[in-house]
Amino acid sequence: MNAKNIYFIGIKGVGMTALAIYLKQLGKEVTGSDVKDIFVTDKLLKENNISYYEDFNEKNLHTLKYDLIVISAAYDEKNVEVAEALRRKMNVKYYSEVLGEVTSNKKTIAVAGIHGKTTTSAMLSQILEKANLDPSFIIGSGEVPNFKTNAKAGTGEYFVVEADEYRKNSKDNQPKFLDLNPEIAIISSIELDHPDMFKTVDDVYDAFYSLVCRIPRNGFVVLCWDYSRAKKLLRTIADRNFETYGFDPSSKWRIVNVRQEEEKTIFSLESSGRVYGPFKMSLPGNHNILNATAAIVTAFKIGVLESTIKVALESFLTVKRRFEEIGRIGDLVIIDDYAHHPTAIIRTLEAAKKRYPDFKIWVIFQPHTYSRTEKLLDEFSQSFKIADQVIITDIFASAREEKGKITAEDLSEKIRKYQRKVKYISDMTEIEKYILLNIKEPAVIMTLGAGDIYQLGEKISNAFKERKKVG
Repeated sequence: MNAKNIYFIGIKGVGMTALAIYLKQLGKEVTGSDVKDIFVTDKLLKENNISYYEDFNEKNLHTLKYDLIVISAAYDEKNVEVAEALRRKMNVKYYSEVLGEVTSNKKTIAVAGIHGKTTTSAMLSQILEKANLDPSFIIGSGEVPNFKTNAKAGTGEYFVVEADEYRKNSKDNQPKFLDLNPEIAIISSIELDHPDMFKTVDDVYDAFYSLVCRIPRNGFVVLCWDYSRAKKLLRTIADRNFETYGFDPSSKWRIVNVRQEEEKTIFSLESSGRVYGPFKMSLPGNHNILNATAAIVTAFKIGVLESTIKVALESFLTVKRRFEEIGRIGDLVIIDDYAHHPTAIIRTLEAAKKRYPDFKIWVIFQPHTYSRTEKLLDEFSQSFKIADQVIITDIFASAREEKGKITAEDLSEKIRKYQRKVKYISDMTEIEKYILLNIKEPAVIMTLGAGDIYQLGEKISNAFKERKKVG
C-alpha cells in the first residue's frame, strides 16, 4: 500500500480498529474519527497511540493531507465526513476494499461463517504463532488476550483474517469477504442472519457459494458439516478441495470423546480411522469445540504438528466478549458474551449450564438491530429456555439501522410463552438494582448482545465487589 497518511471514518469499530493498528505497525500515519460513546476498542486505540476525533465534522478532513480515507460499512454520504471526502474527490475506499489490498501479498486464510469467526480466527492465529510461523492477523474483537491486541503485521506467509458476510456499504450489497482473494477458507456455519441484507437463508448460501468460488483449486475449504447448507455447498462445487468437520458422523473430521473436567473442555478428532488428541482448552461449549476443530484441521493441512496444536489450544485465553469472565465474587460469576443470534444464545447458555451445573443462570439480553429481532422473533423467543431468569433490555440500534417496528417489549412477551421468568427493564441502572436485590448465590450472570451491554456487566461486577467489601 502506497498511502502514508490514512484517516478512518468510524475508527472505533472492531474491524476498523484492527486494520488501523495493522497499518500503524507497517509504519503508516493513522488517525480517524468516531462518536463519543464508549467502545470496547477504546483501550486498544489508546495503547497503540492512535489519536482520533470524538465527533464527525467535515473540518476534521481539512487539517492534514490524507492519502487515503477508509470508511466503515456503517456509514455513507449521510455522514458529514463521508460527504466531504466525496465532495473533495479524496482517495476513498471502504474497509473491505482496504482489507483485500493489505492481504493480497500473503497466503490469506479467510475465516467466515455466521458464528465463530472471531474465536476461530484467534485460535488459528495462536496455533500459527506457537508453530513459529509469525502470522499476520486482523480479528474483529476488542482484544485477543494471548496477543494483547487484535491485529499483527507478522513476517510469515500466512494472513488470518476474519471474513465478514455483511455488505461492504449501504449502496453495495456485495459481502465484504468477496473483496478478499484467499487461498484457504474456513466456513463455520451457514444460516439466516442480517435480514436487512439477506431475505432468506438461500441468499446467505449464495454469498458463501461465491466465496468458495474464489478459492483456487490448489487451496482448500474447511467446512462445518453440521449445517444442511454446507452439504449443499460441497455437492454443488465439486472442483474444490473440502475438509469437512463436526459432530455429524459423516464428517471427514469427526468430533469424539467430549468431556468436561473442572474448567477444561476435552475432545478428540477421528479421521480416516485415526484418532487425534485429546485436545484441551479452557473455553466451554460444543460451539467452541467446533471453533477449535476448524482451527486444528486448518493447521494440520498446512503442516503444523499435533503437539504444537495441543500446547497452543491449552494456552488459549478466549477473546474479548466471548464467554469472558468479567468478575467472580464467591459463588457469583459474571460472564459477558457477544451472542446476539438465537443459535449463538442457545449454545452460550448450554455452555454455561455445562460449566456451572449447580448455579442459577441469569441472562440480561440486549437485542441487536430491529430487523434481526423482527425477522428471527420466533427463534429468539425459544432461545432462553434453559435460563433461570431472563431480563430483556431495549434494542440496540446500530448506526446502519436506527429504528424499526419491533420493540423489546414485543420480544419479552414472545419469550414468555416458553420462559415464564422473563422481565423487560429498559433502564440499565434499574437492571443493576434488580439484580443486586434479587439474586442468590450460587449464580451466573450473563450479559449477552452485540451492543454496549458489556458495560452493564462491568458495573454489576464492581457493585458486588463493593458490597462484599462493606460486608
